[in-house]
Amino acid sequence: MIDKKLGLLEGMASQYGNLGVIYATKGELDKAKEMFKKSLEIAEKLGLLEVMTGNYGNLGVVYRRKGELDKAEEMHKKALGINEKIGLLEGMATQYGNLGNVYIDKSELDKAEVMFKKSLEINKKLGRPGGIAIQYGNLGVFYQTHGELDKAEQMYLKALEIDNKIGVLEGVARHCANLGLIYQKCGNLDKAQQYWEKAINLYMKIGIPNEVKKVERLLGEIKDK
Repeated sequence: MIDKKLGLLEGMASQYGNLGVIYATKGELDKAKEMFKKSLEIAEKLGLLEVMTGNYGNLGVVYRRKGELDKAEEMHKKALGINEKIGLLEGMATQYGNLGNVYIDKSELDKAEVMFKKSLEINKKLGRPGGIAIQYGNLGVFYQTHGELDKAEQMYLKALEIDNKIGVLEGVARHCANLGLIYQKCGNLDKAQQYWEKAINLYMKIGIPNEVKKVERLLGEIKDK
């Protein structure tokens, strides 16, 4: 009877977490936070470490999107600590990357670079092309923020090559959008337009209208010149 009850609770934790992901995807961040916290509460009660680290990480993403960067950092560090404790390298790579994004937003660029490179190293060790592409993309953002446009271009092109190869369309779209920004800053508007048009087509294909609007605004700016 107790096992059955524990099984039901574990299932509830999983479903709350799934609902949190759905709400986060829809941009309903307060509802997502509520679901992740409910899932976390059950996971802590049952000692489900992997579920706990997932929820801490998801809460970190929500807090970052809400602009609550100190809370986001705290959540990702908690998730990282658990992953280190249980030796979950994939989870460590994810949280290093998440922390890097928080540090970018906090303008702590040196810390961000360290986190992205740690994540990239683990992803290479595990042979995870998707994770490698994400970190090349993150390093591109770092170099772009740092004003090193040549290095940023190099990172985005590496990420684009991998995501093209493994068919991650959202990643391809994101890297094309970022490359467009690089070429715009370099004054190569024809190349910027080329990459932004590809990003728009892909975002439309996979159904991410908010990103379509963002890139269309950028494209409109150079077409008006």
